[in-house]
Amino acid sequence: MKKVFKLQIVLLSLLVLVSISFTGCSGISYTPGASFGYFIREENGSIFVEWSAEQKDTSFTGIVSTDGKISAYRLKEWEEEDVINVTEDKIKFSATLSSGDYSDGFVFSISDYNYIEFDLKINDGYDLSRIHIGGFLENPEENVFRIEKDYFSKVRGKPWYSRRPFSEFFYKLYSNKYFTFIYIFILGIIIIEILRITVFEKFKRKIIPVTISYAVLVVIEVCIYYILKFLVC
Repeated sequence: MKKVFKLQIVLLSLLVLVSISFTGCSGISYTPGASFGYFIREENGSIFVEWSAEQKDTSFTGIVSTDGKISAYRLKEWEEEDVINVTEDKIKFSATLSSGDYSDGFVFSISDYNYIEFDLKINDGYDLSRIHIGGFLENPEENVFRIEKDYFSKVRGKPWYSRRPFSEFFYKLYSNKYFTFIYIFILGIIIIEILRITVFEKFKRKIIPVTISYAVLVVIEVCIYYILKFLVC
């Protein structure tokens, strides 16, 4: 019985460690030449707009505008054929990545603004799933979109379970709760029956650990229901 309890503790500890490791993905990290799309982040008051392609010819064009004032900017890994035009309230750019050019971008500082508007294209078309703003898989919902002044701080302040893809995952589990709980219950029965014919076979009165296991399964089902309800609602 002690061995079974220790095994449960180890599995629970591993699950907690995996969950904690996921919470660290609060910002945007990408691999130039392997990741594909736009990656927009804020750091020390500056806005970083970067893009990367999967080692193939890809054009990135766009307009970044604001109701504030762009006070400074600098280029990142820029080539001579790439074009950028910066005015007081607008940045217009056109750049191409080739098989040997993995990423480009620019950084700008902005003051006295309420919003920043983005109109970003890849190969002259829109692909919102390839635009990450402030966090991985934090995608815009419209082709031309705006973010408010405090957008990045709000993204950083989100708890891990409210971040994508976790929020969508938990929502789907809760919205299909009957299927979720039936699936978990069937999986639990399979595990308990395997334990019954292996580990519990050594016990003189194996009905006791089997009964306890089913009681634990019911408790787990109830806990999962309330946890999902807390995470979604």
